[in-house]
Amino acid sequence: MITLHHTGFIVENIDEYEKKMFYESKVNDVIDKLQNARLSLYKNYCNSDVYIELIQPLSDEAFTMNALKKQGNHFNHFCYSVDTREELKELAAKAKLIEILGPVPAILFDNKKVAFYYGRNRQVIEFLIQN
Repeated sequence: MITLHHTGFIVENIDEYEKKMFYESKVNDVIDKLQNARLSLYKNYCNSDVYIELIQPLSDEAFTMNALKKQGNHFNHFCYSVDTREELKELAAKAKLIEILGPVPAILFDNKKVAFYYGRNRQVIEFLIQN
């Protein structure tokens, strides 16, 4: 089953952005060496299982640094939860998604695997693989 897991925003400074953000609580805050970024996850106020992720690139080598330089703080992606990698493969083929990266371990999500794709409109889509 596929569900919306979180929305991701690239920001210059998580601590500053968080001060003005509407959220219930911070769930996790990590340094992800693979992405060369600080990542924070927040629970929404609306009693849903859809979270907010903030991504702060830590150097020019971060995957997200160019996007931050070009667009400043901005919405970056939706992340969907899928049960298995097989389900993801079927979904990606059906939607004609282009694989960017993954599956790779995601420290923010207890090392569950994530995969990144481009949609046909060049929008980043992330998938969190549960099993």
